[in-house]
Amino acid sequence: MARLIALAGLPGVGKSSIAWHLARCFGSIWLRIDSMDQAIWSSGTAPSDLFDWTYRAAQAVAEDNLALGLDVIADCVNDCQEVREGWETTAQRTGAEVRWLEVVCSDPVEHRRRIETRSSDIVGLALPDWDAVVARVHDKWNCDHLVIDTAHRSLEMCREEAFNLLRKS
Repeated sequence: MARLIALAGLPGVGKSSIAWHLARCFGSIWLRIDSMDQAIWSSGTAPSDLFDWTYRAAQAVAEDNLALGLDVIADCVNDCQEVREGWETTAQRTGAEVRWLEVVCSDPVEHRRRIETRSSDIVGLALPDWDAVVARVHDKWNCDHLVIDTAHRSLEMCREEAFNLLRKS
């Protein structure tokens, strides 16, 4: 059975670093919303607010790959219930298992430092500042999900924890 591993969490908590590692270890398709957003913005005709467009496109690509029996890693903020339900529906239509992994940084001082000092490997992507990150509304969870707190921990420790929580038994 194919698996949809959906990551969630604010910018700067370590989602993409963990998603990259999981995709390599599991041989999964990695759907990175930031890459998709920037590709759309690079057209020069897209609005600055893409609403849920990129999530919908990613969910369609995920569904195609899950239907082929391939595991998919969805690397997105996934902060509202509507987009989470979209991932759930995508998995249901293909008979895939969904595993949710919320990545958090519980120390606001460390999280802010990460936001203010990070750079992107996606050419042209403008990263959000601290005010934009803390202004995001994050819906409460209404489904089971795993949580990894990256505060004061090495990236390697967090990657290994994610791998161990999600490896197939």
